[in-house]
Amino acid sequence: MCGLYGHIGNSSSLDKCLKGLKILEYRGYDSAGIAGVDNGNLVCFKEKGKISDLEKVLEKKLHTFQSSIGHTRWATHGSASKLNAHPHLCEKKEVAVVHNGIIENHRALRTMLEEKGVVFETETDSEVIAQLISHFYKGDLVEAVRACTALMKGFWGLAILHKNHPEQIVTTRLENPIVMGISQDGQEAFVSSDPHAFAQENLDLYFLDNHEIALISKNRIEIFDADAKVIEKTPEKLDLTQIAICKGNFEHFMHKEIHEQPSSIRNSILGRFVMEKGDAVFEDFSPSKSIKQILILGCGTSWHAGCIAAQQFEELAGIPARAEIASEYRYRKKSVDENTLVIALSQSGETFDTIAAVNRFKQEGAKVLAICNVHGSTLTRVADHTILLRAGPEISVCSTKAFSCLLSVLSLLALKFARLGPMNCEEGQRFLEEIVQLPTIVEAVLDQEHKIAKLADKYASHTNFFFLGRQYMASASLEAALKLKEISYLNAWAYPAGELKHGPIALIDSSFVIVALCGNKATYEKMLSNLNEVKTREGKILAMAPIELEEVEHIADDVLWLPHMRDDLSTIPYSIASQLLAYYIAKKLGTEIDQPRNLAKSVTVE
Repeated sequence: MCGLYGHIGNSSSLDKCLKGLKILEYRGYDSAGIAGVDNGNLVCFKEKGKISDLEKVLEKKLHTFQSSIGHTRWATHGSASKLNAHPHLCEKKEVAVVHNGIIENHRALRTMLEEKGVVFETETDSEVIAQLISHFYKGDLVEAVRACTALMKGFWGLAILHKNHPEQIVTTRLENPIVMGISQDGQEAFVSSDPHAFAQENLDLYFLDNHEIALISKNRIEIFDADAKVIEKTPEKLDLTQIAICKGNFEHFMHKEIHEQPSSIRNSILGRFVMEKGDAVFEDFSPSKSIKQILILGCGTSWHAGCIAAQQFEELAGIPARAEIASEYRYRKKSVDENTLVIALSQSGETFDTIAAVNRFKQEGAKVLAICNVHGSTLTRVADHTILLRAGPEISVCSTKAFSCLLSVLSLLALKFARLGPMNCEEGQRFLEEIVQLPTIVEAVLDQEHKIAKLADKYASHTNFFFLGRQYMASASLEAALKLKEISYLNAWAYPAGELKHGPIALIDSSFVIVALCGNKATYEKMLSNLNEVKTREGKILAMAPIELEEVEHIADDVLWLPHMRDDLSTIPYSIASQLLAYYIAKKLGTEIDQPRNLAKSVTVE
């Protein structure tokens, strides 16, 4: 979580830093702050809430900073307050620090400093860093940072200012990303937690590795390893797409991104299949028959996509596959080997748990394929191969088009493996004929938006929801329930429909809404039987079903008829209908849709 940004240059550093923070606000919006050096004094402005709240404070201040560091926060240690906002200053008001990550031994370090007489102002782990750097500072800021980080346990991305060095920023990292950039004319330098924050600049980029420390001046970047030896790095150029912050004619980014899915799916599959051969092709990956098992790693929405894909790999290609939650599986003792393909899924490419798991499995000899939406992200840099989603920037915290693009790309990947094994050309062509229809199918779902909005209006007064499905729809139900939870704050759960009678059915009464995803032809009859069990207990039933399942109309209170697709691709239209349902329920309830409480877009903490 959290967004970190810094700037050194001749122009207004404060304005540049503020502009960078706005691009990073999706990383956290509990509070925001900026610090800089003005006339030999360290000046800091912080505010609870969003960057717009910080802007109002800055409008009343007149300061010219030669350098500045800023932060937009998602709270981990310490409540979301102005006091706990970053940057954090040392007691002497000489050192300012912005920090992404968590310092696990901060209490021990705090106690050590308090015993030396240091007085703390906040309850955060990050203030410990500023106080510790100040404690070690003897004129050399890089050495003070090195001494400080040598005592820290946890993970971090840091940017540090000292009032005695107004034209310098020191930065370092462990597991949390840090990228630096220097302008072509050598008059400006930048640092950030995300290279896409530089999309508006033409920069030579330098990526820090773990434990490296960089000293940034406006015309020079010096990088040192943990032993203080100078490291020479070759600058990189990335084709960075500037993040559009315009909602167009839409009220929310989420709504806009839902409607972008026909084009984003089309982009994700473009040039990645050969119809004549009934096969898929990828620019940076070509699987071999030596792969004996597939392990898919992800968190949240990415894990849900992985659950669907694992079933596709097994059913289409006959390869043992499983999807695991990265934060759990990285601690399991079960190992992988050179015959295992690890597929790591992440929209941002910065998900901490996924990257940590990838690093572990690479050490054990597995090959890693990243499927990601952000070129140049940490995941794409550590993986052996990468397939980019091409979904375009996703601003809303609630993921929509990245999910449907993940499913599209993973379906093509399952086809690729199937064509290496049991699937013949004709079968592959039939599969592709449905994949290329996905944008049109999605448009047909979006055409029912008015009806979905009416259904949302009808059911928004309820506080308890069960999403039910079988086979592929069971995993789609997980994602549908998550969408509703994220933005409406309602109690929403997903279950395989056959599991309902093994406990959860005890909860069903007239106050519950059961959203039934009936898209799997192989389980039509079983699903109808499960819904009759709900109806007997007076639960309200909203069914999403293909028109051929006409019997569901006699069971459900309401039916949303959706286009028919083969079972292994049906999750996409059903997920998009669920996205619209969640959106309109949240809108009816008046919640914050694009930036829901307690959440942030990129999860870079454990």
